[in-house]
Amino acid sequence: MEPNSISFNRNISPKGLIMLWAFAESGIGGVLHALKLPFTGIFVGGVAVISIALLAYYSGGRKNILKALAIVLLVKLTVSPHSPWQAYVAVLFQGYLGYLLFKSNTHYNLKCMVFSILCLLESAIQKILLALLIYGMQLMEAVDTAGITIIKAMGINANGSVVTFIFCTYIFTHLLVGIILGKWIPNIPEQIDLFADKIPIQEVNAHLSKPKYNNLKAIFAGFFIFILILSIIKILVPDLKILDLVFIFIRSFTISLGLLFVIGPFIKFAIMKYAKSRTLSMDNQELNAIIQDMPKFTDQAYTLFVWINKTYSGVTKFKNFYSWFVIVVHKIQE
Repeated sequence: MEPNSISFNRNISPKGLIMLWAFAESGIGGVLHALKLPFTGIFVGGVAVISIALLAYYSGGRKNILKALAIVLLVKLTVSPHSPWQAYVAVLFQGYLGYLLFKSNTHYNLKCMVFSILCLLESAIQKILLALLIYGMQLMEAVDTAGITIIKAMGINANGSVVTFIFCTYIFTHLLVGIILGKWIPNIPEQIDLFADKIPIQEVNAHLSKPKYNNLKAIFAGFFIFILILSIIKILVPDLKILDLVFIFIRSFTISLGLLFVIGPFIKFAIMKYAKSRTLSMDNQELNAIIQDMPKFTDQAYTLFVWINKTYSGVTKFKNFYSWFVIVVHKIQE
């Protein structure tokens, strides 16, 4: 049976877009994980950027952004308490950057470009700085040496830094996505009507079970893999002392535990205090409604993601993914 399409009204409510942003930060990860889609980090960041930019567009400026930020943080803390602390820092960065840039909708195209580029670059640079903090330059130098050894064994003359090349490629990928999003976002309001006639709204046949997270299990699995990598590095770089490898491991293990069990909870606590203070003057019904609607929203997300994944391919698939979000928000708000 053909699923029903819906008529669409371009006058989208801020409440619907706040739910869209909250879903991007707390619910979309489970959907992407279930569908085994690639580039989930960039995808999640892209949806958040679009949500904030559209919120500014339909609100006529920044007046709803800080309110939305507080609600999104509380929803994220409630629905996805397992999220790492750096994810909350990224949300704060995106929210306040959007608030600073979208004072009004004048020069909206330029603001979207600057906003999307800075948000995607922040995401990339944050992960790189975190990797350098945890693993240190000593490991990066060992990886460089091991990488060059492998390349030379293949008969290729190589100079320079393998790690630097990987980091630069990672940053460039995020920069490219930021530019594409920045150019596309201003066109979304005019495209929504076209997509609304093509993307179906289906009844949900099954509930999407959320992936379960175990921090300790993930830590030990990660460090088991880390030990394997250090062992491979030792084989490829025989001159590297065992004592240096032990120091790298202990340093990384200690910093990781400190970030996870000391710094992380402190940052989450501070963010929760901030979010609650920002929502004291708000109507709690709005926050509760978004939290209550999230499971239904997530189930419909999974159903339509499956349909779009089978129906479209390439760039069209991802454009439909983004446009679909707005359509489903509209339907839930009806």
